[in-house]
Amino acid sequence: MWFYTLVLPVAAHGMGWSLSTFPLLSWLHSNPFDLPISPMTQGVVLSMAGNCTLFAWVSMLSRTRVAEHWQAGRFIGQETQGRDFSRPLLAVQIEDLLSLSARFVGEDRARQSFIRFAQRQGKGFNPSLNADGEWIAHTERLLAGVLGTSSTRAVVKAAIEGRDMQLEDVVRIADEASEVLQFNRALLQGAIENITQGISVVDQSLRLVAWNRRYLELFNYPEGLIGVGRPIADIIRYNAERGLCGPGEAEVHVARRLHWMRQGRAHTSERLFPNGQVIELIGNPMPGGGFVMSFTDITEFRAAEHALKGVNESLEQRVAARTHELSQLNQALTEAKGTAEAANESKTRFLAAVSHDLMQPLNAARLFSAALSHQQEGISSDAQQLVRHLDSSLRSAEDLISDLLDISRIENGKITPDRQPFPLSALFDTLGAEFKALAQEQGLSFRVRGSSLRVDSDIKLLRRVLQNFLTNAFRYAKGPILLGVRRYGESLSLEVWDRGPGIPEDKRKVIFEEFKRLDSHKTHAAKGLGLGLAIADGLCRILEHPLQVRSWTGKGSVFSVRVPLAAPQAALPATLPDVSRPALNGTQVLCVDNEDSILIGMHSLLSRWGCQVWTARNRQECEALLNNGVRPQIALVDYHLDEGETGTELMVWLRTRLGQPVPGVLISADGRAELIAQVHAAGLDYLPKPVKPAVLRALLSRHVSLDG
Repeated sequence: MWFYTLVLPVAAHGMGWSLSTFPLLSWLHSNPFDLPISPMTQGVVLSMAGNCTLFAWVSMLSRTRVAEHWQAGRFIGQETQGRDFSRPLLAVQIEDLLSLSARFVGEDRARQSFIRFAQRQGKGFNPSLNADGEWIAHTERLLAGVLGTSSTRAVVKAAIEGRDMQLEDVVRIADEASEVLQFNRALLQGAIENITQGISVVDQSLRLVAWNRRYLELFNYPEGLIGVGRPIADIIRYNAERGLCGPGEAEVHVARRLHWMRQGRAHTSERLFPNGQVIELIGNPMPGGGFVMSFTDITEFRAAEHALKGVNESLEQRVAARTHELSQLNQALTEAKGTAEAANESKTRFLAAVSHDLMQPLNAARLFSAALSHQQEGISSDAQQLVRHLDSSLRSAEDLISDLLDISRIENGKITPDRQPFPLSALFDTLGAEFKALAQEQGLSFRVRGSSLRVDSDIKLLRRVLQNFLTNAFRYAKGPILLGVRRYGESLSLEVWDRGPGIPEDKRKVIFEEFKRLDSHKTHAAKGLGLGLAIADGLCRILEHPLQVRSWTGKGSVFSVRVPLAAPQAALPATLPDVSRPALNGTQVLCVDNEDSILIGMHSLLSRWGCQVWTARNRQECEALLNNGVRPQIALVDYHLDEGETGTELMVWLRTRLGQPVPGVLISADGRAELIAQVHAAGLDYLPKPVKPAVLRALLSRHVSLDG
């Protein structure tokens, strides 16, 4: 306004411009009100009037801010009149409250507090927004920790009302702030005094300003050394001269420590005092300058650490020693295992060799016994009874040797099952025929309840299991014995029931151990070695057939084995069995064995069956017989002959010599599976020693019927 009414007309007149170019300017200089004043005075009056009008209009439309009020207070000063409680509140913004808080708690702390409060409300921090009651309450809470509650309210109220603080308000604020400061100082001092670490505080000038009692105890300072304003260099030098800072010159330690403090570097170190204490020193710079040092006595911690290191070292030594011992033990166990395996192999070979030697005379005795039993004429009844006892004793000896060999093969894993589907009736019929004679001899009732179903198992091994069950039942039974079968889903339970004395519950595991017998039970037959049930248990494990025993003391027992069913077989055309028994009369048999007693017994037995028998001990004697025109229909050959020759080799030579496949039967006490497989691969039959006459006769009859 002043520029337009005063400066612009003068400039236009000097430059030759027309005042009509500017709106209202020519009208103002034409003195429209006819006042006796000059244009200069008129311009001044109009300028002042316009400025005053604009000032009044702006003042009415806007309200004074807190910051503007503080600025005005610096020029106007305090009011001399009383308070005006009717004064309206100023337009308070968040920025005003932030400025107010910064005066007492610092700019950084106030801003961070306001930002966190805005985040808790879920809003962004915008200082230009108007402050509501929540922002004012937050400001009061922030300042209350410095000024106190009542003083904070007075300060905030004065700020938002736009008035200055009165003298009594200032005094009250100062008193309350002093109380808060004293409380905080006492609280801080109490906390510092009651911590286990020693604390010392150095200001920007590297002078001691604060410490605690633990700091004095750790370093044992003399009276008068520690005080406020004491240069920290003096204290470091004193400690270095006492050797508390480690080896080296004292001034070197002082210079290094002061360098760290001036650089404001955090550092950590340990000091070993002459009295054995270990002190950990941690230094941290303060934001406003200065340094805080903490000193912790870690003597016990280091002692425990040293002890643990010693324990670890000794533990490592013990572990190494134990590892060495275990290595030696493992090596010894490996050697012992090798020795045991070698011993088992040696035992197996020994039993195989010994069994052959044992079976040779036993085989001859069985042959003689069988020959005598067929010689009915010319033998008295007493002699026949003696022959029956002799045959029974020979059978017992044979069973004992067979049990020993079976146990040996089971222990050494020499038995491999050959599981094939077969009708259960074939097994039950054989067992029924075998044990009916024994039942008649002992005067016991024996029944068989079989089944036509097919099972999946090894018929030879399963037969041996049931044989041992039945043998055990006949040995102890006092009443009827039953061989039966029950179906359970897809398996059959083959069971042997007896009316024996029963087995106590605490003995039901013992009976399956080797060489274990219940001697308290009376038996019908000679006692064995206690191997029958042990063999049955071992064979069931090999066959993977569960074995079970149930017993009732004084009433009897049930031994059973669970066998899986086989798939049903397609129906075959029915054939009529050949019930005619082929006669052996005139059958030409060649017997080859290196034992004369066996040859004599075999000759005697076969002759009584009507066979024509020739005997030979080796290949040379066989050659002599063939040269004399002997043409055998079947050959019975021992497997182990003289000079290392085997029966298989002899049969190959014999068939080549005769030019025809003469049927042959290899007889041996060696029951190894690989040997039997080798014999069958050569197209020969196998018979174990001692030879059972009934089995031998059945085999000869089969070959005669095939030839016929």
